[in-house]
Parts: sequence; structure tokens; C-alpha cells
Amino acid sequence: MSENPPENRLAELGDAAHQDLNKVLGTALGVAREQLETQGVFLPFAIGLEPDAEEDGELRLLAVQPPENEEDPEADIDAEAMMEDLVTLLAGQREQFTAVALVSDVTLMQEDRDAVHVLAEHSLGGAVAVVQPYTPPAAEGGDWTFEDPAPEPGELQIWA
Repeated sequence: MSENPPENRLAELGDAAHQDLNKVLGTALGVAREQLETQGVFLPFAIGLEPDAEEDGELRLLAVQPPENEEDPEADIDAEAMMEDLVTLLAGQREQFTAVALVSDVTLMQEDRDAVHVLAEHSLGGAVAVVQPYTPPAAEGGDWTFEDPAPEPGELQIWA
């Protein structure tokens, strides 16, 4: 296996592939936002776009069970382990998807704030990520504030 990461061919993808990526990105951000607004939190999850000859594809929500810490049942959930499990799950099922988005809640250390992070990948070898900072309401029942998503480089994990 090569030491170099697989090449991200995002710039080489056609319009249809970019539309697939936009579909999983938009859906992922929408689901994360809805979970934050209704539950105040969300666990890592993925959105997969299944090919459908008659439609624009069908979206599927994928999740994994949080790992249990037998030594400390009250311990915080290991979101990083959940993301690894999602990557393993999706990599094993990648033939079923045209594009996927991996979604997690992250802390922007330099800004000391939270954000939704989405990594979207296409089966043709392109990846893009976005970060959408958010601020919870100051008072219960208040409005959540979501900034515009900012793109950042994406690294292939599912179709690596």
C-alpha cells in the first residue's frame, strides 16, 4: 500500500458528481442543524447517496452505536471512535453509494467554539469538507445561530 494519500480529483469531476456532493453536503448540514435545534447535540452520522436509475439517487442516513466504556459507563461518548466505525462501515459498503458525507460535531480550538464538520466524498475520487460554526441560544427557547459553511480541503477515506 502506498505511503502517499490518494489523490483528490475534485477538480476533475463533472457537474453530475458535483451535484451529488452538494446533495449529501446539504442534507448532512440540514440533519445536523435539525438535531442541534431539537436535541441540543448530535452524534456522528453519515449520509449516503444510493444510485437510482430513474431518480437523482436515494439518500440514506447511517449511524453506528457509540462504543461502551465498561470501566466507566458514565464516560463521555468517544465520537472519534464512532467516526472510525462509520468510515469502516461505509468503506465496506462503498459499492452501494455514489457519494457519502461524514458528519461530526467539532470544537474549533483557535476560536473556542463549536462547529458542524462535514466531509463529502464521491465514488469517482473527489472529496470536499465544510465547517459550519454555530452558537447555541443564550436562553432556553432562543434561536441557534449558524454561520455560512466554509470549505476546506477534503481527504479521501471511503474511496481511498
